[in-house]
Amino acid sequence: MKTRLMTLVVMMAVSISSFSVMAQNAQDAPAQKHAKQKPTPEQMMDRHVKMMEKKLVMDDATAAKFTPLYKEYLQAMKDCRPAVNKDVKKAEMTDAEIEKAIQDRFDARQKALDVQKKYFKKFKEVLNAKQLQKVFQQPCMDGKMNPDMRDHKMMKRGDKPGCMNRPHCDKCPMQAK
Repeated sequence: MKTRLMTLVVMMAVSISSFSVMAQNAQDAPAQKHAKQKPTPEQMMDRHVKMMEKKLVMDDATAAKFTPLYKEYLQAMKDCRPAVNKDVKKAEMTDAEIEKAIQDRFDARQKALDVQKKYFKKFKEVLNAKQLQKVFQQPCMDGKMNPDMRDHKMMKRGDKPGCMNRPHCDKCPMQAK
């Protein structure tokens, strides 16, 4: 009888202690979520630069010339993006707003093309032709997927992936038919 009572007391103590540990973990969970914050734009740019350096397989001297130039290029390309107004819903836009949005996208693409041409000349002084091709390679070109994009996290997601350059590309293999 005493052994049963003792076993019962031990089991109760273990279960109570496990509940308190679980409660502490639940209280720490929000703190852990906040500790795992999104990287800053500078950190993202640094990651992108490191990834491109690795992809281009270059020596230290070339990398030293390439890195600041590539950061400049990424910033210039970022500046080409049109401002997006998230408050305006597409269904509620007037004809004039739609036309302006389309014109803004055309202007942004032209500006991006001008930046690419400008930096092509600069990169040409540092990189060889194959490396240049990798820098300016697009994920979707004439309906053929870039082989590097096959392992991209966007391709592995469960939702419908889409071409980032042309969201309504009929030829793009990334588009759901």
